[in-house]
Amino acid sequence: MAQKPELSDVARLVRQITAGTYDEMRTEESDPADLKELAKALNDLAAQRDELIRSYNEDLKQSESRLRGIIESTPVGICITDENGYYEYVNPTYNRLYGFEPEELIGLHFSIVVPPEHRDELMRLHAEFMGHRYELRGEWPVVKKNGDTMTIIADAAYIIDVDGRPKKVTFVLDISERKRAEELLRSTVDRLNDEIRHREELEKVKSQVERMIRHDLRNPLNGIMAAAQILMTDEITPEQQELCMIIRESGRKLDTMLSSSMDLIKMEEGTYRLRPDQSDLARVVEEVRREVEPLAANLGVRVVCLVDGRPLTRDVSLPIEGERLYLADAFANLLRNAVEASQRNDQVTVSITTGREYRVEFHNTQPIPPSIRSVFFDRYATSGKKNGTGLGTYVAALITRVHNGEISFTTSDDDGTRVTVVLPTQQPR
Repeated sequence: MAQKPELSDVARLVRQITAGTYDEMRTEESDPADLKELAKALNDLAAQRDELIRSYNEDLKQSESRLRGIIESTPVGICITDENGYYEYVNPTYNRLYGFEPEELIGLHFSIVVPPEHRDELMRLHAEFMGHRYELRGEWPVVKKNGDTMTIIADAAYIIDVDGRPKKVTFVLDISERKRAEELLRSTVDRLNDEIRHREELEKVKSQVERMIRHDLRNPLNGIMAAAQILMTDEITPEQQELCMIIRESGRKLDTMLSSSMDLIKMEEGTYRLRPDQSDLARVVEEVRREVEPLAANLGVRVVCLVDGRPLTRDVSLPIEGERLYLADAFANLLRNAVEASQRNDQVTVSITTGREYRVEFHNTQPIPPSIRSVFFDRYATSGKKNGTGLGTYVAALITRVHNGEISFTTSDDDGTRVTVVLPTQQPR
């Protein structure tokens, strides 16, 4: 018959169960019921402990297996080094990046993959890292087994391993391709910037040469006009007088053209001062239509001018403050572009909408080529024209803005192209 244990004995048995040194307590048939119940309870407790430990170990093995699978298959290189910088573990990706087999690295110092010129710095940073236990991230040049170099981005974390010793876990990505792409992009940008600066310098020189030429042309031109005027005061035949008048008028037109080109340069620079007078927008549009009509007829294109939806007639008057010469130049460029972009038997419509401001719309049935839509109002933007200069819409935009107006366009395959100029009826004082 088993002896009934004291309370201290029960406590000792529980401690044995906890420590895993417990031997199953046995009883006999003749033992008291309470002793049998106690033995059963202690034995069940020990069995439950063993089952929990077995289940925990099973889960731990599965977790370790899953974690190892993740580490082994991840595309990130992973290595573990001890506090002195010696390799204790490298995953397959790390080996593949550097070209080593695991046994060629385990037990060696990490400086084996560091270029000689960076070893002192990296060893100092390692010691500092292990001493201060902070996370470390940076880009570094490293050396492969075959001697090739690559650039990596490395993240390091401080851990205490199961053996109780501090370790450094480093995660490595090869960014050599990215660095090469960055260098190529930087080099390309530098070349483009150099080209832009070169072109800007050429434009400045070109502008200065144009100014000089215009200035130098004026002197002989003024001499020709003055000579023609003097000749007209002498006794000459009617035929000679008509010839002098032609010379004088041609000189005046050339002088106006020179002035206009110089004014356009000032408009580009933002230094042009508008000299508005009272004009009639209806007459400007009608004058432009007559000027472009021969071109339209030759191309088989019809031009229609409307005011508020009705045909433009001689009795319509649309007062506006502006410089008539330049307004006509802007409209002529836009109308000529619309006509030249049309196909035979197409119609180009110039629509004027009146109100507190004038909206002048030039519509043709053809869309603007996608290649020039983003630069439609830029200098030299042209497409498909044999002798196109790409200055028409650019000059029209300059003149519109000088008149404190706005210019825009819409274009599509279904509706064609609409270029709209919005102008104030009076200039701000």
